[in-house]
Parts: sequence; structure tokens; C-alpha cells
Amino acid sequence: MPALTFRDFAFDAAHKTTPDTPLHGHSFKVRVVMSGDPDPVYGWSHDLLEVAPVLDSVRKQLDHRYLNDIEGLEMPTLENVARWIWNRLDAALPGLQRVELWRGAEGAAEGTIYSRDDR
Repeated sequence: MPALTFRDFAFDAAHKTTPDTPLHGHSFKVRVVMSGDPDPVYGWSHDLLEVAPVLDSVRKQLDHRYLNDIEGLEMPTLENVARWIWNRLDAALPGLQRVELWRGAEGAAEGTIYSRDDR
């Protein structure tokens, strides 16, 4: 049975999604879930010390940025941002299972999940 391992990160960014939408920003939260055979000693599917720099590289491309100015995010909806993150992680993280992206306070959040099955 495969093991699932996840790591979260957060970033703050501004965007516009329609011509009538005013420029505004959000604190976004991301969960990256990976699947793989469990390590015989540790049981994890991925060593999080190796995953951390990969995720930090993606986070730095998004954090404190105007998302519309990032190539591939000209229309930065939650769904498009999740797919953009997936596309940057897929080759770097074998076993990438899903990218969850949400914004808003706990209990009032909204978000999306982009997964291997969705492609």
C-alpha cells in the first residue's frame, strides 16, 4: 500500500480576475500531497527535507507578487494557480498526487484541488 506524505506552504499575492474586479490580495495556502512506496525504515513516501527546497522555489515565484504578471497566470483563478503550481512540481516531485490551494479564514475558506486524476 502506498504511503502519502504532504507538506504545506503559504504565500501572499495580489491579482485581478475580471476587468470589473478591483485589484486585491489574498493569503493563499497550498498543500502538496505525494504518494509512493513507504521507506522501509521511516515509512514516509518522500523525505520532507528534500521536498522543502523544491516547494520553496515555487513559493518564492508567487509570494508578494502580482499574479497576473507571471507567465501562465494571466488569469489567476484558484484553479489556474493550482495547475500552474502542479506544472512546476510534477517533474521535480515523482509521485506528486495533488495540489490543494485555498484562501480565506478557517471555516470560511474557498479553494480547489488539482490532482493526477484531474488531468
